Amino acid sequence: MPRFGCLMLLWWLLPGASASAGEPMPSSSSAWFENPARTRGLLGSTALPLHEGEGFIGQQALFATVAEVGLSERVSVSVASAVPVVALARTFSDVPFSLMGGIKVTRPLTERLHLAFGVQGGSFDSDLYELQTLNAVAVYGILTYGTGDAHVSLTVQPFVAWGSFHSGSVMVLPMLGGFVRLGEHWGLAGEVALSPVDGVSGAFGFATAGARFMGRNWSLDLGVLSEQQWKDADRPSVLPGGSFLFHWR
Repeated sequence: MPRFGCLMLLWWLLPGASASAGEPMPSSSSAWFENPARTRGLLGSTALPLHEGEGFIGQQALFATVAEVGLSERVSVSVASAVPVVALARTFSDVPFSLMGGIKVTRPLTERLHLAFGVQGGSFDSDLYELQTLNAVAVYGILTYGTGDAHVSLTVQPFVAWGSFHSGSVMVLPMLGGFVRLGEHWGLAGEVALSPVDGVSGAFGFATAGARFMGRNWSLDLGVLSEQQWKDADRPSVLPGGSFLFHWR
């Protein structure tokens, strides 16, 4: 698969939905508003809670239009699509089909330790970059320690992926991520992950690093992603990225 296809897999297969656990997370400063983006990393997700009825919508990693809403204090659902961006890039050609959906359930183990698990799947159908049709179904578990202002998360996600040029295979994506809030309106985030077995994209690893800026009803992530396929002698691919989301309560 071309290098672009491997990078696209990262946002598409990582957990996007975030669930709710019922109690507001404590803030490191009583004067600070609650971090609206506490439920996600730069690409992945955390097990920290959304509140019932809380959600967001916007553009993530430039490529995906995403939306998420908490159905209850423990369950949330999400949808994502690359159609708007890809359609603009292909104004005079066929518009591809792209849709992903997921559901996530979380449980607070202690005041600072949360466990979440879920399932998601979808399909991307396009001849852009010779990707053709790509499908995937994934289950995942996330363990997060900390608060909305400083936390670390471990995600383990086995998934089955198949496409036009691949009959299907089981892959796994362990990921470690974290965030620290350095001021009321900004902080730093990052993730490292690897997929140690060959599959529809081959074995690969990646890392992200960036800054998060936030208000009460919005968040902006600016950072870079570096990806390397283990059997590829070329230099790692490095891409800048950004996400802008509108949040509501």
